[in-house]
Amino acid sequence: LFVFWCARMVSPFVSATWLRHRLLDGLKNLRVVDGTWYGPSSKNNGKKEFERQRIEGAVFFDIDEASDKKTDLPHMLPSPDEFAEYVGKLGISNNHHVIVYDNNLEYGVFSSPRVWWTFRVFGHNDISVLDGGLPKWVSHGYPTVSGPNPIPTPLPYKATHQPQLVRTMHQMLDNFNTHAEQVIDARGQGRFDGTAPEPRAGLPSGHMIGAINIPFSKLLSPETGLMAPKHHIQEVFEKAGVDLNRPMVASCGSGITACTLALGAAILGKEVPVYDGSWTEWTQKAPKDTCKFGIKS
Repeated sequence: LFVFWCARMVSPFVSATWLRHRLLDGLKNLRVVDGTWYGPSSKNNGKKEFERQRIEGAVFFDIDEASDKKTDLPHMLPSPDEFAEYVGKLGISNNHHVIVYDNNLEYGVFSSPRVWWTFRVFGHNDISVLDGGLPKWVSHGYPTVSGPNPIPTPLPYKATHQPQLVRTMHQMLDNFNTHAEQVIDARGQGRFDGTAPEPRAGLPSGHMIGAINIPFSKLLSPETGLMAPKHHIQEVFEKAGVDLNRPMVASCGSGITACTLALGAAILGKEVPVYDGSWTEWTQKAPKDTCKFGIKS
């Protein structure tokens, strides 16, 4: 565990109070990033929410924009060069400690783990999620600003791809046969069981045969709006049937909330890769006998 955290350099989480004090101290190596994203069935818009209310000095990381435009799958990882260009234009360098947050009143932490994971995929380990997101920041009475997205001064950035943090369709097909990694699925139970529809039109609900369902929301504390404590997260994994001594890979609908499971596993000292294409890719491209299908949206 000690070696694991030394390699990571920073904690995966910081509190609103921690961030407030560091910003008041004027630390130059911090960059605050709004990673708000809403699903296809939501009427909310992350960019508009950012302009309405944000932490002063924050920049907006657009998960859909910083993605591979050569595929019809949603927000797949960009290339290292594309990521480096995008992040550099946000005024972020390799030397910055990035703090990413959500502006999500329902969950507090929802899409920010995807940004956390994406930075780490490209070799940036000095990144933390703001626990509780903007709602927790506001609940403390800390200040916010509004207005158009500021244009930062671009900085040079070098991305170094870390393939061990990502799983591809080909790798998942191999794993389906070998069962080397336990597949943990972050979607809600209804979508996993096939009794509730997927938010993406035309996709059936259901799951990859053999996968274990751990709804990402179970790692959150509804009473506090924060991530649940370590002992609770461990209990959730174990009650779901996960063997924490064996490798895992996280999946979900389109690679967003799977990253919350990866974040929760990191709190337990486990490095869990994410299947980027997740159920959206699997249900369209995998052999049908690898799936248990439910209702179609």
